[in-house]
Amino acid sequence: MRVRAMAAALVAGVLAVTASACSSGSDAKVPSDPSKVSGTVTMWIYPINEKIENTWWKSRVAAFEKKYSKVNVKVVVQPWANRDEQLTTAIAGGKGPDVVYLIPDQVPQYANTGALADVSDVVAKDKADFRQNALDAMTYQDKLYGVPMLMSVTTTVANKKVLAAAGIDAPPTTWDEALADGAKLKKKGLYLTDYVATPDATLNQTFYPLLWQAGGDVLSSDGKKAAFNSPAGVKALTFVKTLVDKGYVPKDSLTVTPKPDQSVLCTDKAAMGFASSTAEVTICPGYQAGDWEVGAPLKQTKSVSYGTVGGLSVLSGSKNAAAAKAWVQWISSASQLKQFDLDHGYSSPRTSQGSLLADQPLVGQSEKYLGEMKTGVTNAAAPRQLMDVVKPHLQAALLGKVSVKQALADAEKDANKQLARG
Repeated sequence: MRVRAMAAALVAGVLAVTASACSSGSDAKVPSDPSKVSGTVTMWIYPINEKIENTWWKSRVAAFEKKYSKVNVKVVVQPWANRDEQLTTAIAGGKGPDVVYLIPDQVPQYANTGALADVSDVVAKDKADFRQNALDAMTYQDKLYGVPMLMSVTTTVANKKVLAAAGIDAPPTTWDEALADGAKLKKKGLYLTDYVATPDATLNQTFYPLLWQAGGDVLSSDGKKAAFNSPAGVKALTFVKTLVDKGYVPKDSLTVTPKPDQSVLCTDKAAMGFASSTAEVTICPGYQAGDWEVGAPLKQTKSVSYGTVGGLSVLSGSKNAAAAKAWVQWISSASQLKQFDLDHGYSSPRTSQGSLLADQPLVGQSEKYLGEMKTGVTNAAAPRQLMDVVKPHLQAALLGKVSVKQALADAEKDANKQLARG
C-alpha cells in the first residue's frame, strides 16, 4: 500500500508540473463558426464495446469533418490495462491526447493537478437535458471536467427460483424486509446475498451504497475530511455485521473473493445481489433472463445505489482545444449520443432520450433507477487510494476483530491522513 501511495504521489507531481507548463486548453472555448477552427484532434477511447470500437468511429469522424472541414480527428483505441500509467506518461512527455475517455474516480486525480480543461461551455446550450447526477459525477470543485457519454446503474437483482424456495414473492425494498427475508432463506439452507470484504472488492458496490441508504456520505462536502464515521456509518456497518453474524451471507467471502461465475448468487445459493449490475448474472451457468428479477435499490432512509458514468474530457495541454471542444460537443449531441449508447449497450445521460434499453431483459428494467444512483467519491483527489485505507478496517469489524465503532474510528483516522496527502 505504501508503494501504491508513493506511485500516486509521483503521478500527481508529474501531472502538476506538466499541467502548469502547458495549459493552453484551459482558456479555449467552443467555436461558434466551424470555418474558424482548425487543427488535429487526437482522442483516446477504450474498448467500451470490444466488438465495434475499432470501426464505430469512422463514419462519425467523417460526418464531423464534413462540417468542420479544417479539423482532422484521430481516434485511438487504447487498452484498459494500465490506462492511468499510460495517460500520465503521455502527458508528462508532451504526447497526451486532446480528448480522453474518463470515469468519475479518474477525474479528481487529473483535475486536481490542472491537467483537465473546464468543459462547462461544451454543454451550456442544453445542460438541462443531462441528468444532474451524470454531470455531478464528472464535476470536481464546482467545475465540469467531462461531458457525460453513458450511464449504468446497479440495483437489486434477485433469483426468482431461490426466492420461491423460501416462499418470498418479491425482492425486499428496505433493510428490515431484507433481514426478514434472510431469516426465511436461512431456514432453507440459503443465503440472502453475498458481501465481499476482501482488499480487491470495491466499496462502491459494498459499503458505500449502504452508507448512502442510511443517509450518510463518505466525505465532507469539500472532500477534505472523512464523514463515514457517523450515525449513518454505524447503521450501515452494523447492518452488514448483522448479516454476517446471523449467517445470511457466506463468511468465506469476507476473506476470499469468489470467481464471478462461481459466486453464491450464480450457483443458486443466494437470493439476490443488492448493488449488482444486471450483466453480472448473465455469466452465471445456465443463465436465463426469466429466472431473474430487478428490484429497486434498498432503502433505509433513502433508496440509492451505485452507478457508472463515462465521459469525454479535454486536456488543458491541448494545442487545439477549441477544435477538441467542438468535437466533444458534436459527438455528445443528442442525435449522436443516442446511437453511441445504443450501439455500446449503455443508458443515456440525456433525459430526453428516455429508456434506450427498454427492449432488453433485466438491464431495461434497471434504467428506471438511473436517477437514484451515485458514482462513488468524486470530491477527493485519490478515491481509489482512499478505499484502500478504509477496506481493512471494515473487514476487521466483520471478522469480529474490532467493534463497528472502533473500525469506523480507525478508518476515519487513516482516511484523513490519506486525504491530507492529496
